[in-house]
Amino acid sequence: MKNDDGVSTIAYQGVEGSYSSLAVAEYDPKAERIGYPTFDAVVAAVQNDEATHAFLPIENSTAGRVADLHHLLPKSGLTVIAEYFLPIRHALIALKGASLKDVKHVYSHREALSQCTNTLRALNIEPVPYGDTAKAVSFVSETGNEAYAALASTYAAELHDTVHIVQENLQDADDNVTRFLVLTKDPATKPLNGDCITSLVYDVLDKPAALYESLGSFAKHGVNIIKLESFVPMQRHKEAHFYLECLGKADESPLQEALVELQGHTKHILVLGTYEKSSYRKNFDKE
Repeated sequence: MKNDDGVSTIAYQGVEGSYSSLAVAEYDPKAERIGYPTFDAVVAAVQNDEATHAFLPIENSTAGRVADLHHLLPKSGLTVIAEYFLPIRHALIALKGASLKDVKHVYSHREALSQCTNTLRALNIEPVPYGDTAKAVSFVSETGNEAYAALASTYAAELHDTVHIVQENLQDADDNVTRFLVLTKDPATKPLNGDCITSLVYDVLDKPAALYESLGSFAKHGVNIIKLESFVPMQRHKEAHFYLECLGKADESPLQEALVELQGHTKHILVLGTYEKSSYRKNFDKE
């Protein structure tokens, strides 16, 4: 689904200069980018036809899964059509004239701070959670306090005349990368080429061996599971829910047969989407 001029409108969480905005620009350079304050607002933008696609971070190689996404995706009514990986390189950004020894506090999104825990501890800089990486740069630029810095992309620093980059590459891991999912309300029916991934959510009853029995459906049909995470919605304390990613197409063998058998071990299954496996995954295979 695209606008009348054939250009996609992609909603993301944050403002220009955030890592999400950078990822969207790389994923589709021609797309119109619109930032929203929360993940819920991003999803609502697509639901209300303000945007054609939602672009959401789901996990980071250092910090793990992004909170709240597993709860948001099942009720969104949107379909996952692609995944995208963005290498994350954090820069320490302070007021012009400030040096590393001047910086005592660093502001950034909690996910970004968690990806630099060891480095910040070694530098004796106190992390302070802030709503957005790029907004943290704006905050620092307006304070006039040389003891304050932001943790964000180098691009975010370029958007402000009053700040400069004190130090680059503060992330604890050199291979720090964030994975995004691309979702839409009306997915195009185009053929999928190459290896594919299917994302789904299902719930099991609160009984012994419920998860074991459900996973047997995949094992029996030779389907490779590449991610399995549990979560329990606050309003339902007795039912464990599982977010699962596996190789294969939901409408083709052998995954199709596995999903049919899975129905006998669960109360509800929701396939979030089938999409092509990103070529970036080859970098993980080299490790």
